[in-house]
Amino acid sequence: MPALIGHAGILRELRALALSDEPPHALLFAGPEGSGRRLLALEYAKMLNCAGTDAARSAPGAALPCGACRSCRLVDDGAHPDVLTLAPGDSLCKPRAGDSAHPRHPDSRDIRICQVRGLIDAVARYPFEARYRLVMVDPAHRLARDASNSLLKTLEEPPGHTAITLISSAPESILETILSRCRRIDVRLVARAEIEAGLVARGFEPALATRAAEAARGRPGVALDFAADPDLIDARGRLLERCARVAGERTRERFEYAAELAERWRRDRTQAAPELDAWEAFWERELRRSSLQQRAEPEIVRQNMDALKAVEQCRVDLLTNVVPRTAFELMLLSFPRRTLDVTTEEEPAAYA
Repeated sequence: MPALIGHAGILRELRALALSDEPPHALLFAGPEGSGRRLLALEYAKMLNCAGTDAARSAPGAALPCGACRSCRLVDDGAHPDVLTLAPGDSLCKPRAGDSAHPRHPDSRDIRICQVRGLIDAVARYPFEARYRLVMVDPAHRLARDASNSLLKTLEEPPGHTAITLISSAPESILETILSRCRRIDVRLVARAEIEAGLVARGFEPALATRAAEAARGRPGVALDFAADPDLIDARGRLLERCARVAGERTRERFEYAAELAERWRRDRTQAAPELDAWEAFWERELRRSSLQQRAEPEIVRQNMDALKAVEQCRVDLLTNVVPRTAFELMLLSFPRRTLDVTTEEEPAAYA
């Protein structure tokens, strides 16, 4: 069974790149959370190092990756010594020579220059057993500025046995000098029917697969989470109910809600992310409703589109270290007032 749901076109592109005489040394997988960006990067790692790569060059129809060789199995198990991840925290951290006082930073929210120093040291050596060492920078938009500048030289003059994949939901937050050195692959939303079929193929009941695929809004990874824990779908429904209530409230109540969101963000950023997803789904639903009305009012359609843009701007603001409460307040004040029937039902969106 394929590890991925959807993205057949991207897989074909990656196959062609892996079989080329000089595979690109840097790829950027840009797309929403849960869309499959990291799995695509891992598929690329398998394609580059699969035992069947040479056979695939002479037989265009041959499967690549094979999924059965030692290299493919190690990648699938997360145990390949030449597939590395650079992420916020302590991964690949290498203090400067003689810096015995370098503090540990397991809870860092950014990828630091000391970690990029470790990446540079790792890629300077030949791979342990693979043809190509692959490093995933995830999420790439958390690269600190000095870390980004330090990474530039490696992107400009990479070792021939190295591939670097940047993974990001906010590529606009990455330095342009970094972006210009990467081949960009846009990982888009997947059709609902394709996600549903993928869930059924993985053994989930058809009714649950339908619910999970609809709630995931085109993101296969989210759909898998929903199918594995249906309570998450119910929790999302409650968030949509709250969105409907807040949309009908005035400024004072919205400020109170912004303060609550900011406090949750301060304690644990992952707690606020589902709420932003719910707001995005809420305004997408309102946009569909307003656009499909027999006599659509252009002003209402415009307001709903502006509300969607406000959610996206809030995500960007939070990533660029705008004060969280200010970011949430600006988002909520940008929303039009809607007095609606509270419902968790959503009109299906194809995301084709």
